Amino acid sequence: MSRVVTTWQENGMQYTITATPIVEKSAPTSSGNKTEMLSVFEYLGGKTPEHGTGEKVYKYAINCGAKVESKEVSTTKYTGKVMLYERQMLDVYFNKDTTSVPVAKIQQIELRDDTLEHDDLPF
Repeated sequence: MSRVVTTWQENGMQYTITATPIVEKSAPTSSGNKTEMLSVFEYLGGKTPEHGTGEKVYKYAINCGAKVESKEVSTTKYTGKVMLYERQMLDVYFNKDTTSVPVAKIQQIELRDDTLEHDDLPF
């Protein structure tokens, strides 16, 4: 359902700008509206990830500002702390998400005074 915002004619052409409501689609999770938090091991279906994957996922999550939690686990093969990540972030990281654009790390750009032109503007 869209509505006309404005219309005008120019050089023999008619231009129309319309507005359409934004409908947010939330990804279904097993916990309703709560964000589903998973370890990399759980996300990969119980398969042990390649060496170094956990560290790479953690750095990616921190760089893109994703929610990160931890929990203590005790199994026959591992006892200790595991990191938990949002399912949507893991989908993007492992290229399984088709609805989101991967988050790119914003690089800080350093400006030097010698490259800027000085003018008479008051700001």
